[in-house]
Amino acid sequence: MRPAPPQVAGLGASATSQRYALASVDEARAYLEHTILGGRLRQMTALVNELPGRDPVAVFGPVDALKFRSCMTLFHLAAGNCDSLFQDALDKYFGGTPDAATLRLTCATEEMHS
Repeated sequence: MRPAPPQVAGLGASATSQRYALASVDEARAYLEHTILGGRLRQMTALVNELPGRDPVAVFGPVDALKFRSCMTLFHLAAGNCDSLFQDALDKYFGGTPDAATLRLTCATEEMHS
């Protein structure tokens, strides 16, 4: 089994995606603060950002390119202005445009908890 980038709950249809989905931006912040999980995500993102080219499908394939975009969107929201790494990935691979479904789901989640 290969690792999948973390996404917000409500995006993935597979059992694995649903099991490991993050419930909110707050949960994504906790993921980033975790020494191992946050460190690995930052390391993976930095490595991907250093690759030549700008085509996420060439790097990940069509399905995982979508997952990568949603992951980078979620963690950009979680990191805020503290870490540009995730925005850098969105800039490089997606013209700076975040994943609309992730934005919609995180906005709905934040509204439910406020």
